[in-house]
Amino acid sequence: MRHSRIRPLAALTLVGVLTGCNRYALFNQAGYEQAAFSNEADILFVVDNSSSMSQEAGALGTSMDAFISRLTSTDGAVAVTETLEDAVGNYITYTQERGKFLDYQIGITTTTPDDIANDGMDPGEGGRLVGGVIKKDDADVAEAFRYTMLCETTYWPSDTPRSNSGEITDCSTTPEEGVTQEFLDCVCGFDEWKNTREGTGTEEHLESALMALCRSVPNPPETCYDNLSVFADSEDIKNDDFIRPDSTVVVVLVTDEGDSSRRIPSTGTETDLATQYLDAFAEFDNNIKVVGIGPLYDPEVDSQPRCIEGAGFGGYLVDRIIHATEETGGFYRYIVEEDAGAGCVNSDFSAHLSELGGLLEDLDTAFQLQSIPDISTIQVWIDGEEVPKATGTAQGNGDTTYDEGWSYDSAQNAVVFWGKWVPDYNADVEIFYRPLSDKPRDLPPM
Repeated sequence: MRHSRIRPLAALTLVGVLTGCNRYALFNQAGYEQAAFSNEADILFVVDNSSSMSQEAGALGTSMDAFISRLTSTDGAVAVTETLEDAVGNYITYTQERGKFLDYQIGITTTTPDDIANDGMDPGEGGRLVGGVIKKDDADVAEAFRYTMLCETTYWPSDTPRSNSGEITDCSTTPEEGVTQEFLDCVCGFDEWKNTREGTGTEEHLESALMALCRSVPNPPETCYDNLSVFADSEDIKNDDFIRPDSTVVVVLVTDEGDSSRRIPSTGTETDLATQYLDAFAEFDNNIKVVGIGPLYDPEVDSQPRCIEGAGFGGYLVDRIIHATEETGGFYRYIVEEDAGAGCVNSDFSAHLSELGGLLEDLDTAFQLQSIPDISTIQVWIDGEEVPKATGTAQGNGDTTYDEGWSYDSAQNAVVFWGKWVPDYNADVEIFYRPLSDKPRDLPPM
């Protein structure tokens, strides 16, 4: 795949004419260095802040506890190795509760990629972060996320419901009727939530994500200065300390609309996919994954998104979001779902955020390949020692469990490590294989 999870050290492919018999030029070699990944994950939420999104954004803002619990806490995340017993304990914790060892931080921007009022770019516009960077070791990550989402990011229209229970003094629990004015007063301060600005109705999720990335690195790549973007005229506005060198970046698009980003032609054809933005993301040194929480739409069976009254956009605008998630090893989930009465309700954001936590945990164990391999030719080495292929056992629920070693996951096009063979952060991981597109006779000698 083009967007590999770890930076490749080398990628050699067959050329039309070989001047010498270089065996390494006869197949694709993917060599990975775990140290280039480190244990850092930078998570960028790109949230639709148009008027139709208030309750969905509110549900996201009040569901962060699921993400935090999935990645546990900072307790136990600092390894102590004074004794052999400590080392054994650290190993068990590391392999069973890997989320503790992930150093994550969170930023939030919106789907408004311009200064829409032409009076000075506000936070959330043009890729600016809202409320700064939320870090794993902050006092209360869930509370900070909730405040930033509800009080500084989401636009709340005048018909935001009032509570039937009067004033709320405990902001830790969302009312049964959802986010109400009284709950917002409790979280944000009286009427403070009314100060947020409504975002544009032409949502540009991928463009906004790109602008946020451009503002978050010390040396933005050339794609940031495209004449279609606002970056060249506002490059002095920075998202300081957000994207760290060699971190994995996960872009989470949250919306009830399709993507109308300006670099993609709107012709309603298959060419309207996210390729131009995936190419732009590839210009950054970080590995970037895309997660989508968006319209209820299955391109295999639907022509239009469901559960959206008078949807004025075609399914192809959602296709580009789905395409971005598939090409980068992320996932796409629905923001709403149909209930038993054929009505529509908000989906379970807790489940989506828990799955996001699982994706981050999996970053430590799944190494994406650059090409689809001939599985029978895969050879895997860690620190110069060959890793055995794991034996899989099918379970009754359709899942497969593995013993020690490696397996191949076709859905991710990745080699996945199991048991004691899960690489340490400082391990050198080498994966040799023969791509299906070209099959030379031999793998290289080790």
